[in-house]
Amino acid sequence: MRLLRRIVTSGGVAAFFFFSWVIMMLWNSIIVGHLELTKPLSYLQICGLWFMITLFLAWTGIGMGGVRSWWWGERRSEDFGREIEHRIKRGFAHWVGTEEDIDWDELGERIEKKIKSRLKEWLAEDTH
Repeated sequence: MRLLRRIVTSGGVAAFFFFSWVIMMLWNSIIVGHLELTKPLSYLQICGLWFMITLFLAWTGIGMGGVRSWWWGERRSEDFGREIEHRIKRGFAHWVGTEEDIDWDELGERIEKKIKSRLKEWLAEDTH
C-alpha cells in the first residue's frame, strides 16, 4: 500500500494518465464487454470523466486532509460513511446557496432547479 501511495503522490500527472488507462481498460472490459450497457469510451473520454470526478470529490473535501487519512489507515472511524455523506451534502448545499442541515429531498429539488437554470442560461448564450 505504501508503494502505491508513493507512486501516486510522487508520479502526479503520469499516475493520472496511467490510472486513466487502467480505468478505461476496466470500463470497456466490464461495463461494455460483459454487461453491454454502453458503448466503449475512448482514452480521452475516460481522462475527462475521471478529472471531473476528481474535481467533484476535491470540491467536497473527499480525499483531502482527515478523510484521506481514513483511506490510508492512519485514522479509523466508524463514522466514515457519515463523514463522506456530510461533506458531499455540505458541498452541494454550498453550491445551491442553502444551509448544510437541509433535507436531502429538498436539496435534490434545489440542485435540479439550479441545473435547469444553468442549462437555460447556456442555451440562451448559444443562440446569441
